Amino acid sequence: MQKKLTITVHEEVYAGLHKVIGPRKISRFIEDLVRPHVVKARLESAYKR
Repeated sequence: MQKKLTITVHEEVYAGLHKVIGPRKISRFIEDLVRPHVVKARLESAYKR
């Protein structure tokens, strides 16, 4: 299930995301960057069980 998250970034970062990533792909880009840092711990603990 997806959840909506609102974040605040500097306008230069916002403009860069739109230019480089594209306006409809920013959520996926951020999720792909963040996921390994926050899901890894959950996977490791699941494997230990």
